[in-house]
Amino acid sequence: MKKLSLTAAALMTVGSAWSQDRLVAPSYTGALEVTAGYSSGADIRLGSRELGNLDATRTRLEYKGIFDPAAALNWGVGVAYTRWDFGRDSGNPLPANLQSVALPLTVSWRFSEGWQAFGEVSPGLYSDFEKISGEDFNAPFIGGVGYAVNPDLQVFFSVSVDPRRDIPVVGGPGVRWHFAEHWTLSLLLPRPQIQYRPSENWTFHVGAEMMGGAYHLNPNFGRDRGLAAMDDQMVTYREIRTGVGARWGGPKGFYASLEGGWMIDRRFVLDDVRLQFNGDGAAYGQLAVGYRY
Repeated sequence: MKKLSLTAAALMTVGSAWSQDRLVAPSYTGALEVTAGYSSGADIRLGSRELGNLDATRTRLEYKGIFDPAAALNWGVGVAYTRWDFGRDSGNPLPANLQSVALPLTVSWRFSEGWQAFGEVSPGLYSDFEKISGEDFNAPFIGGVGYAVNPDLQVFFSVSVDPRRDIPVVGGPGVRWHFAEHWTLSLLLPRPQIQYRPSENWTFHVGAEMMGGAYHLNPNFGRDRGLAAMDDQMVTYREIRTGVGARWGGPKGFYASLEGGWMIDRRFVLDDVRLQFNGDGAAYGQLAVGYRY
């Protein structure tokens, strides 16, 4: 389930743009961000078979640029590298890591008064990176439309499409509502939040997030680990998190965010061969730093 964290970025960008005053913008804006997160160890099992403890470390490096951000039609291009590293007990057939290298391509079009369409496709390689092949290529997509009822209220309908994950289409309606001074309700999948912004440089939130991706396992993956059914399969890794966080930084320059909470669900799903590995809940933490210009 590719990066449902990328789909959130597309939606949050549109919502944030409508919630601020329009200013004269440069012809190009860019942002570089580094994220590191850790989900602590918890029991994981395949059916009734106990496989011991598993933890996860996520690292992401992303650059995105937008051309003519204030224009009615604008587009962007970037590059993103994401890596999941899993610590697991011996005898556990799950991968030691899953990785992706992608080139996100975005477009946004204000086609009528109050209306906007947006989309992002992320072609790239998504796999265990043990034996690179054409089967590792994928291009997940997020797209939708939004309508600004007024400067404080925007409504959306969006879908995330990835035919390689266990749930190929995820989406539905969403809303971003600045309902009181300093307070915003952002019900946008995969990252719904209640946000409190006491100043231009500080934002605090309480919310949830669904993250993970779909990755191709190499043709000998299962046989090398004693579970041949996993050979040459697509595996969806998913975490569902709930937590609190804080973000410092304005619209330009350096920024940083820190969050933590409880991961309520962890699973690996190989849909074609009907295998599902389920993990218990665990604590998590995440730090991101970046620069915008």
